[in-house]
Amino acid sequence: MSFLEAIILGIVQGLTEFLPISSSGHLMLGERLFGFEEPNLLFNLVVHLGTLVAVTLFYRKDVWGAVTGFWNALQKGLQERSIDAFRQDEGAKLGVLIILGTIPTVVVGLLFYPLISGGFGDVDMAVVISAILIMTGFILFSARFVDESKMKERGGGWTLWNITPMVAILIGVAQGLAVLPGFSRSGLTIVAALWLAVYRVEAARYSFLLSIPAVAGALVLESYTSFDAQALTGVDGLVDVGIYTVAGIIAGVIGYLSILVLVKMLRKAQFWHFAWYCWAVGAAGLVYFLVW
Repeated sequence: MSFLEAIILGIVQGLTEFLPISSSGHLMLGERLFGFEEPNLLFNLVVHLGTLVAVTLFYRKDVWGAVTGFWNALQKGLQERSIDAFRQDEGAKLGVLIILGTIPTVVVGLLFYPLISGGFGDVDMAVVISAILIMTGFILFSARFVDESKMKERGGGWTLWNITPMVAILIGVAQGLAVLPGFSRSGLTIVAALWLAVYRVEAARYSFLLSIPAVAGALVLESYTSFDAQALTGVDGLVDVGIYTVAGIIAGVIGYLSILVLVKMLRKAQFWHFAWYCWAVGAAGLVYFLVW
């Protein structure tokens, strides 16, 4: 892999990992359209680690509060044989909400994984991804009709600290569906949160916090199932490791900036504008792969 290719892929990873336009969908369509070869496992791990670090740093206070709060509440709960400690500490509450959202993500993701690994039968995968991108556009566009001022009237108006367990579970289900290439993880979880009456900025906050265990778990699973003698094919010693490291740093920096942009657009209720991009790419894909 050349230095330029690594930089381009790092930028693409940083942009598509957090913006609601489907990173996996873009990767697969890029392979078909431009003949890109899928990067080896080591490169994938490095750039995904870069974006994982980015989101962890962006929400570092929440992450630290959730980890320490949950651990302290767990110790206290075991000593007192009570769950009251989880209700009293905000960090512990957040830790529980992240766990509750992660469980359905794992279940739904595992249910759909055989379908993805086995393809869609005789249907061209690129056509499927293009169609799902169009569906993603409609999902994103629906955010335009969420009126934040009326959330409390619908029995919601949730912040990160008072999201109910059922809301957390339903958002986790949405995240699990994003295992299908073409669906955006951030898009599905944020829109689901908005329709479940979670405030816009808080929806992004919970969505990205929920992505941390999901991405970390996916990296561990991919490493365990795919790492073998062929996993490092194409790696030319320290030279490529250095290039990969640069790509990972670039992915992290671009990813951090992407979160900033997304949160800003949510504050201005402009999140739904990403629908235009998904429609354009999806429609172009359908025309190209079905007609040409």
